Amino acid sequence: KKNLNALGNIVHSKSVNLKNCYILASLINNSIRRAEGYNYDDAIARLYRSFELIAQIKLTKYNIKSSDVDTSILLENNVSQEFIEDLEKTREDGKIRIGLAKDFLLLNELGDELGKYYVENESKIKNLTIKRNNSILAHGLDSQTKEDFDDFLEFILSMARKLDKDMNKFLNQTKLAKFDLKLEIN
Repeated sequence: KKNLNALGNIVHSKSVNLKNCYILASLINNSIRRAEGYNYDDAIARLYRSFELIAQIKLTKYNIKSSDVDTSILLENNVSQEFIEDLEKTREDGKIRIGLAKDFLLLNELGDELGKYYVENESKIKNLTIKRNNSILAHGLDSQTKEDFDDFLEFILSMARKLDKDMNKFLNQTKLAKFDLKLEIN
């Protein structure tokens, strides 16, 4: 029943933030299920997408889209001219598109807690993302381990909880039921 409520919130909620938090929680839970099946590369790929989504959700609270950054919003929020000029250099087809690191650096420029947390933990994040980037599902040929997954999951959960104080509720409501079935064959 809790899954149906979560699905209803994803489909029908008028709150973009609520909808996005349920989607994020569902993605994190999906990564956990992949890890339980020993598919660590797949699980980590989903955690990486969760990481991107955390920044994107937070940026929407400032009316900023990673796929089309409006510099007038940055100016209104007192983002440094140097940072804006750096972004302008990447403008292509009339749009400024930014990735994971720039998303969090922009959040830091905005004085946001998630951006500050990212900057304070940059070396740890670099280690996590290097392992992910070397995965066969990203840019490399390395296999990921349970330890790699556990480290990344711990970090993603801490970021998700900083994103929204109700994240544990969202995670709980998007967990799939588990059944302990034993087949008896006559």
